Amino acid sequence: MAQATKGPAAIVDGAKRFATGFKGFSAGQKAVVLAVVAALVAGGVLFSQWASKPAYSPMFSNLSGTDASAIVEQLKGAGVPYELTDNGATISVPQDAVYEQRLAAASAGLPADDQSGYALLNEQSGVTTSEFMQQKNYQNALAGELEKTIDSIDGVKGSVVNLAMPAKDVFLEEQDPVTASVLVKLKPGKTLTGDQVTSVVKLVAGGVEGMDPDNVSVVDDKGNTLSSDDSGSAAQQEKTAGYNAAASSDLQRKLEAFLGKGNVIATVNATLDFDERTTTSKEFTQPNNVDPQASTTSKETYTGSGGNAATGVLGPDNIQVPAGTATGTGDGGYTKESTTENNSVNQTDQVTKSAPGSVQRQSVAVVIDAAKAGTADINQITQIVNSAAGLDPARGDTVSVVKTAFDASAATEASAALKEAEKADQQDALIGYAKTGALALLVLVMLIVVLVGFRRRKVETVDVLDVNAPPISLGDITDGLGEPKMLEPALPRQRVALEPAPVDPVLEAAAARRDEVVELVSRQPEEVAELLRGWLADRRS
Repeated sequence: MAQATKGPAAIVDGAKRFATGFKGFSAGQKAVVLAVVAALVAGGVLFSQWASKPAYSPMFSNLSGTDASAIVEQLKGAGVPYELTDNGATISVPQDAVYEQRLAAASAGLPADDQSGYALLNEQSGVTTSEFMQQKNYQNALAGELEKTIDSIDGVKGSVVNLAMPAKDVFLEEQDPVTASVLVKLKPGKTLTGDQVTSVVKLVAGGVEGMDPDNVSVVDDKGNTLSSDDSGSAAQQEKTAGYNAAASSDLQRKLEAFLGKGNVIATVNATLDFDERTTTSKEFTQPNNVDPQASTTSKETYTGSGGNAATGVLGPDNIQVPAGTATGTGDGGYTKESTTENNSVNQTDQVTKSAPGSVQRQSVAVVIDAAKAGTADINQITQIVNSAAGLDPARGDTVSVVKTAFDASAATEASAALKEAEKADQQDALIGYAKTGALALLVLVMLIVVLVGFRRRKVETVDVLDVNAPPISLGDITDGLGEPKMLEPALPRQRVALEPAPVDPVLEAAAARRDEVVELVSRQPEEVAELLRGWLADRRS
């Protein structure tokens, strides 16, 4: 048994076999093999490029042009790859080099353009700085810190904060309010939601001492007012619409539980009160079983002579009013005693602040499909709506329940359109599956062709007989004694590779006869030699 070739010789032998097999391919097979090899090479190159590309992470963001240029020069000098995004304001480097490059930039004093925020206080404060300049520097520094914080919000590319902080006067009880205006520059295709605008307002109001959120105005870079001081009409409309939508959806879901889906339509229209009210009340009560804080008793005695003296004080119209604690005597004297007590008093101060957005009035309208819910009781449904929606007749809430026939044409058309859309989706899915299957089949065929090309095709060997060769002499096949001898192949037999292409029947028949002759010679050499001797003898005679 022959041993398998190993090492470099095996590679060379495999290459020779592949070259030999490739030469036997037809033109179409060669084109397919070359296309597969090219696709594999291109895929390998793309995969290697993707695998070798590192993952990038932001190193610095919101950089000025000067800082970005200096950091890029430093990265070029260090040979570190980088990417610029956000119009050059953000620099990203490979993830494993982020912290190292940040430390290197910090050691070089980068980013150096930090002329905002509290850094202004360190650079612009001095001994000769006036109080007014100190106040302005603090105001600018505070605005810079707020700008940095607002810039970190998703969708905000940059911001400008202007603060109006009037000087405080100790001799005035009422001070001018602190106000602020915020200009936000949004990223392309981004918008700020109502919650984000509210967050900006509360962020600015919470960062400035004594500022009311109503005194903060937010405007975008296109001039649209996102939030103005003490107006909030857009926000109020948004909250009202959200409340109506949620209340209508909740009421309709409850009614559909027993009337059936699609058989009822419920609409809630509410008026919300956005006024903020503060109520202060005081209540005084006297504690029980508590001794007085202070008690004073005075007693007055008068002794006189004569008749009975009038006692008391004169009241209205000079009518005498007798004193309650004075006692008169027959000789004109009297005695007066009074007691004063200072009792403890409980005082309760209660401040009630009503939050804006309470329901001031709401009306509910319910429409029932008479064709599918004809037996429904209107009065019963009205009671259910009153309880489910929490209606209060005292504040003017109203409810209306109507039973009528629905127009089902739109629903029918929508159902038909939905079925057509589902059918189209199914067809698209089938087409997608067919494309995927065809692609997989093509790849499988290409792999099979490549595997077949690497395998050696079965080669049939035939001995080619030259019909124009001179006659074979008897001595060629016999020894000196006239005995037949074994034929020794002088030349290697020629191997002919049969092409899979169509073969001429005449040539195929000739090849078959040659194969039979060769097989006969190999099996019965003596009989063939005897036959050839006979033929030669006949020719000589």
